[in-house]
Amino acid sequence: MNHHRRGVARRALLGLPLVAVACGYTFGSGLHRHGVRTVALEVVGNDTQRQRLEVELSSALARELPVSSDLQLADRQRADAILQVVLTDVSERTLVTGLRDDPVREGAFEGRVWARLVRRSGEVLLERRILDRTEFRSPIGEDLGSARRELVEDLARKIALALSRDD
Repeated sequence: MNHHRRGVARRALLGLPLVAVACGYTFGSGLHRHGVRTVALEVVGNDTQRQRLEVELSSALARELPVSSDLQLADRQRADAILQVVLTDVSERTLVTGLRDDPVREGAFEGRVWARLVRRSGEVLLERRILDRTEFRSPIGEDLGSARRELVEDLARKIALALSRDD
């Protein structure tokens, strides 16, 4: 690559952060201003009748937090803050009924969580109610199980992103 092209490429790369900021993207949660760099994840609570969904969401959050936020996981004794999450509602809907061998051709699975980030001193740093809905279509091989997995991953991503927002 000649010198002129390298200079153009370098200026383009340096301008990317400005473009990202102008488009509304932020780099970090803003929690660093409050001294929060590490978080302990409490076991997800479950106020619904849907069993074991809290276990799946706890695992998904442990995978997603380091990827989608600038926070690092730590044990409770060393963490700057504790993330508390409770499943508050889960519902399933039939959108298109089918025949006897395939009674639900299309359906939806919806979940709501309450998430709160608390400093070890007890100060609430962030509190959010988060909703997600996934749909499934049996003619293309989807079912309630695949919708459940997608819902868990989406909720974990939304929680992590809520911690990444700068507000």
